[in-house]
Amino acid sequence: MEKRDLLIVKYLANGYKVLEISDLMAKHHSVKISESMIEKRLRIIRKQYNATTLFQLGVVLKENNLI
Repeated sequence: MEKRDLLIVKYLANGYKVLEISDLMAKHHSVKISESMIEKRLRIIRKQYNATTLFQLGVVLKENNLI
């Protein structure tokens, strides 16, 4: 998983919304990413881990010690 994707997932796990994640990544990590790109990356990550929901994705990533 790319660093950008890992940051997105970690922020989601901490309860941030997509709009907030976009701002936080720009502010703290110098990564400019739009809301639509975050949603696109999340769809790809969910497909990668065979998760149908973000909650299920979180569980799978937690079980694999990625977050």
